Amino acid sequence: MSTPHQLPEGYDPVTLEVIRMRLDSIVEEMGIAMIRSSGSPVITEAGDFNTALFDPTGRIYAYSDYVQFHIGSGSVAVQNLVKAIEGEPLAPGDAFICNDPHTAGASHPPDTNVISPIFHGDELIGWAQSQAHLVDVGGMTPGGFAPGARDCYAEALRLPPGVKVFERGEPVEWVRRILLNNVRVPALFWNDVRSLVASNNTGIRRLLGTVEEFGFDVFRDYTRLSFALAEQVVRERIARIPDGSYAAEEWTEHNGHDDELYRVACTMTKREDQITFDFSGSSEQTDGFVNCSYGALVGSVATAVVPILAWDVPFNEGVMTAFDIVAEPGSIVHPRPPAPISNGHLTTGARVSRVVTKLLNQACRGSSDEEIRERTQGVWGDSWTGGISAGTTDDGDYFVLFNMDGGGMGAGAQPERDGLDCAGMMTQVNNMLPDVEMNEMLYPVLYLWKQLNLDSAGHGAHRGGLGLRFAWTLHGADEVTQTVFAPSAQVVADGFGGGLPGGGSGHEVWRETDVARLLSAGRVPTRDSLGAEARELLAINQQSVTIRGEDVLVQWIAGGGGYGDPLLRDPQLVAADVRDQYVTEETALHTYGVVLTDGVVNEAATREARAAVRAERLGSAPERPVPNAVPAGASAPRRDEHGWYVPASGARLGNDADWHGAARKLTHVAAERLAEHGVRVRPRTTGGARVLIDEYYSPVCGTLLEAGIRVDQG
Repeated sequence: MSTPHQLPEGYDPVTLEVIRMRLDSIVEEMGIAMIRSSGSPVITEAGDFNTALFDPTGRIYAYSDYVQFHIGSGSVAVQNLVKAIEGEPLAPGDAFICNDPHTAGASHPPDTNVISPIFHGDELIGWAQSQAHLVDVGGMTPGGFAPGARDCYAEALRLPPGVKVFERGEPVEWVRRILLNNVRVPALFWNDVRSLVASNNTGIRRLLGTVEEFGFDVFRDYTRLSFALAEQVVRERIARIPDGSYAAEEWTEHNGHDDELYRVACTMTKREDQITFDFSGSSEQTDGFVNCSYGALVGSVATAVVPILAWDVPFNEGVMTAFDIVAEPGSIVHPRPPAPISNGHLTTGARVSRVVTKLLNQACRGSSDEEIRERTQGVWGDSWTGGISAGTTDDGDYFVLFNMDGGGMGAGAQPERDGLDCAGMMTQVNNMLPDVEMNEMLYPVLYLWKQLNLDSAGHGAHRGGLGLRFAWTLHGADEVTQTVFAPSAQVVADGFGGGLPGGGSGHEVWRETDVARLLSAGRVPTRDSLGAEARELLAINQQSVTIRGEDVLVQWIAGGGGYGDPLLRDPQLVAADVRDQYVTEETALHTYGVVLTDGVVNEAATREARAAVRAERLGSAPERPVPNAVPAGASAPRRDEHGWYVPASGARLGNDADWHGAARKLTHVAAERLAEHGVRVRPRTTGGARVLIDEYYSPVCGTLLEAGIRVDQG
């Protein structure tokens, strides 16, 4: 291939595209089959699954757009299965089940894989793989999340690669009996296993039809070419990033037992068209449930790399070959047994995606290519703020509710617009939130409100997306046992280029409220009318919380980081935010420097207010003004042949390798500082570590260049 846009001689571009699109359509149809045959709202309402096709060695033919970090867990599961059953007989209709993070690469035990061989005649030509979050997989707590676990044996029934659950199209009865004897909702569990098998069967039929249509040799050659072309495009984009090493860190909060902070460190080395992500220096594995399996690590890296560098590239194995991952066994990002792992993907894994985003932000902003520079963004509020309720209804039926409203976190702001509200995690390409009516129909809960969390946005020239806030009370059950986790409570998502961090997550139980009296009187309960005896703030991770009929569970979810200095936001957008109740007039003035008179921008007063904010930042009037209506990204420092400069004003920041030393730096306690901007972050009250925010300002024009969360371990 002489250029990125030419095919090798003898290949037809139409055939190439038809086969590629056919594979994409097949994995999407597999997902439809799963949704239509499953009885679980985790699958049908929230789309917490993936479907994929692999070649015989475990390389990805095609992958569905649902949950991206399953890229890693699905790939590792297939590759480990191939090794585990080498030499064993296989037949059409066989299916293997696995969910063990340590031996099968699962993100966590509820994310269960079913993998089926694909035969063309007598030849194995690939694997169909379907993976979904099953509502319960045994273990010490309903729902498979176990904050109290000290080892992996307490978390779930662990299924390694090579467990055959269907043989020649029929269930393996003794395996089925063992599985159902170890889960709390056996009928729902087995139906979901069957839906995974049905998904695979759909993929097998459609793939064999494609092979018959084109011939196996043509199919094989064109899929190999698709691998090569995807890799080529990604490598070409990597080549447009400056060579160098970039370092960043994130922190996992609270391991289920201890309110400690666990380091997720990464050094990204970029040389020519290859990137290596080295996680050496991350914390050692812990005895809490926040360890991230290797499969989830791979998927969490891909979660950030794919939308930033391969946003329009058909996903297959070629995308994955352009970057390497290094992780020390025994660390929090590559644990060994018996490390517990049931929430590692949503805590430490999400931190991996955040740290990779920060690294690529550093690298991309130094590119001379505008397309690559525009891949920078505010960090997403990545964290699943979870709630799992288990109990018995008034009718005597046992239930487990894994509330998928926990996926309502805000996206990071983008170069051209605000971040999406309730977008989901960065890994959730097709994030869906359940309908209130669906949850109320299936489970004994009654929602009191479901709204945007106005305390969560990362302010900026473009505002980070808002998270979700909701509350429910029991309706049809006297009591439930609740498990909660809020992994982005204290160390929140950074903005970019002067954008401020977003807000955090959390849970409260409002005890002995007036909810029943209000409802019986025909009044809608509100936050101000519930009259709770006490508002109990729950730990970041907590299990075995009792919730009774008069109690109300309140949950709020993290927001995304902002993009660009808030003083660069169009005042008319700020006025619209106030009218739409996204921000208060106080925040409009204090954070954005916008003065409103009867809801209308007072332009002269706004210019004065913004000048006053810049003077307050520097302790004196700026030497150089910032023009009106500069782009959102104009506060992110750039480099030219003379060194670093501020695009918003042209102010210079020296010609050292790093611009930070030339900036004015202010440091505050993050929770206190962000509260001044109306953003809610949980203060740290235990341990020696402090969560701080470092703010860097241009000493010449007072532009906010960067505002980053930092952990000081004392």
